[in-house]
Amino acid sequence: MDSVLRILADHSATALLVLALGYLGLLLAIYILGRKMAADHGKWRRLLDDTRGENLEKLLYDHLRGQITTQERLDSLDSHVEELQRKSMASKQFVGLVRYDAFPEVGGNQSFALAICDERGDGCIVTSLVGRNDCRVYCKPLASGRSDRTLSQEEQRAIREARSDAPKAVVTQ
Repeated sequence: MDSVLRILADHSATALLVLALGYLGLLLAIYILGRKMAADHGKWRRLLDDTRGENLEKLLYDHLRGQITTQERLDSLDSHVEELQRKSMASKQFVGLVRYDAFPEVGGNQSFALAICDERGDGCIVTSLVGRNDCRVYCKPLASGRSDRTLSQEEQRAIREARSDAPKAVVTQ
């Protein structure tokens, strides 16, 4: 310990100069950190207080309330979409039409078979047979694309047309 004190006594001016420079360095560091803190404080103040004087907390609460309202609306729309999908599956939206000549003496493809069904193939097939002096209309039920009644070739084609994914064009024989 004596040797350290002796070295300090011999070099006291140098030691004071080193300590003074260290002290000035610390003061400079404190000043720089204070400026950075003031800048950060200004940024936080601007973030927390917008131009209308509202603070960030109120803005976050308002945003959260808006999100909850939006989610409730979305849930409501989802239930409506599900209901519409259920209804559309049962709607008779698929149509197949085949026109043909049922009797050789009558031309012009006046007779037809019209299949109308939903996605499950449930519906009916309406057939009109046009003769020279009369017209007969038949309606047969469809369940899963099939009928419990005997179907003509034209009626079967109309069902295939209704059930196909192809564009619904009028088919003539």
